[in-house]
Amino acid sequence: MTNENKILHNWEILQRVTVYKGRVFDVEEKKARSPRTGKILNVHAIRCADWVMVLPLTQENEVVMVRQYRHGMESIFLELPGGIVDAKDPSPETAARRELLEETGYDAATFIEMGETFPQPAILDNKGIFYLARGVRRVRTEKWDAGEDMEIVRVPLSAIEDLIEKKEIRHGMVLLAFFFFQRIQR
Repeated sequence: MTNENKILHNWEILQRVTVYKGRVFDVEEKKARSPRTGKILNVHAIRCADWVMVLPLTQENEVVMVRQYRHGMESIFLELPGGIVDAKDPSPETAARRELLEETGYDAATFIEMGETFPQPAILDNKGIFYLARGVRRVRTEKWDAGEDMEIVRVPLSAIEDLIEKKEIRHGMVLLAFFFFQRIQR
């Protein structure tokens, strides 16, 4: 990799004010100074917790997925189980295991970290961590929150690429999870 211009530097944050506080995220307004021009700008960032996503794979090579309604797009999406890393979770892997169990009733002995991402660093301050759970099996019934309505779907791993091409799987983070999965299979 070759840089064609000078090295970038972090902006100096002069002030932070929370302008919105919500259940899922907060919005922060910052006064920040450009290291290149010295100009002070007002910028906004959405502060939210880190999250996890699990690719649960059964002994029969089926992916345990969930269909659920998403308010942002006002539509139902075929997704992988996952959710926020709570303050009470000692690690992201613990959160991944908890979310898989709550959303699907499935568990696995082994969780392998596949990768991580910063989904939108221009405005979000959080990170997503992706796990593969091999040999999952149903150990109980699911326990959904009041705001969760889901269908649990077992999809043959061999059908995933076709579902992506047909745009039946279109959630960006789910697509990234399958990319990470393909990468670790090499």
